[in-house]
Amino acid sequence: MTTEIKRIVLYGGNKLSMMFYLGIRKYFPHLYITVVYLYTGFINIPDPIAENAWAKISYIKYGDYDTLEAVFRGNDAIICTLDSKDTRYQIGLINTAEAAGIKVLVPTHYGIDVDTPILSKYSQRVDIRKIYRALKKSSLKYIIVAAGFSVEDFLAQHFGWDFANNSVLIHGDGTSVNSFTPIADLVRYTVAAVLRIDEFHGRKLRIATYTLSVLDWVAAVEAATGQKFLVGHQKQHPPLRDLKKTNGMPVAWWRAKCEMINILDQGGGLVDWSPHPLDNNLLPEVVPTPINEIIQKAYSL
Repeated sequence: MTTEIKRIVLYGGNKLSMMFYLGIRKYFPHLYITVVYLYTGFINIPDPIAENAWAKISYIKYGDYDTLEAVFRGNDAIICTLDSKDTRYQIGLINTAEAAGIKVLVPTHYGIDVDTPILSKYSQRVDIRKIYRALKKSSLKYIIVAAGFSVEDFLAQHFGWDFANNSVLIHGDGTSVNSFTPIADLVRYTVAAVLRIDEFHGRKLRIATYTLSVLDWVAAVEAATGQKFLVGHQKQHPPLRDLKKTNGMPVAWWRAKCEMINILDQGGGLVDWSPHPLDNNLLPEVVPTPINEIIQKAYSL
C-alpha cells in the first residue's frame, strides 16, 4: 500500500523552517504546511511565513508534548529543522509523532555523515546516533538526509570569506574535498524523497550538489564574480578561549563552528565516500542549482 503524503509539519520555527516553507510552496504547492514554532518566551516569525489557506502556524513551548501531539494529529509527515544538537527534543519529537499517528519523520541531520571514520571523535556523532536508535525502535517511516555542508553557511564570514574585501582565510591547506548543497536543493531532494517514502524508508539519502575543495571554491567564486581573491592560510582555527568576541552569538554556536571548520579541513563533510555513492540520480525530478547562481547571490548580500 502506497504511503500518501498530503500534509507536512515543519518542526522548529527557525530560518531553515522558512526555507523549507518557501521551497514547498514553490515546488510542491499541493502540500498543506503546518509550521511549529518552539519557543521559551521570545517569538520571532520570519516575514515570508504567514498563516493562510494552505499553511497553519502553531506556537508551542519546548517540552509541551501534549499540545504538540494535538497539533500533529491529522498530518502525514514531519520535517524537523531543529539544530542537530537538540537531541532530547528530537527524541521527544519521535515519541510524540508516533503517538499522534504521523507516518513519516525526517530528523534534523542534513549535513555531515556521522559514519565517516574521520568523525569518530566529534560530539555530533554521539548525539545523532541516539536519534537513529530511537527512530529504528519506532513504527515511523523515516529517512536520514546527508547533504554535506550548506553552501549558504559555508560562503559566510565565519568560514573565512570576506566578500567586501575580496579575500578569504583558509584553515589548513584548502585541498580536502567536501560535499556541499544549497538549501534550496536540500529542500527539493528531501521533500521529493518524503513523497516517495516507500522507496527510501530506513535508508540514508546521500545527496550533494557540489563536491569541491576550498581552493576549488576560491576558483569558482573568482570565475563567478570576475574578482581576484586574496587567499590567506591559517594552520589551525583559534581555540575557543582565544575568541575575543562572539559578535552577539552564543559561545555554543562558536564552539560548533570551530568543530565544523576542523571537519571541513579534514574532508569530513564528504558524503559520497567509498563504498557509498551519491543518490542524486534516484531523484531525477530535482534539477540542481548552478554554482554561478548560488555564488552570485551570496556575493551580492
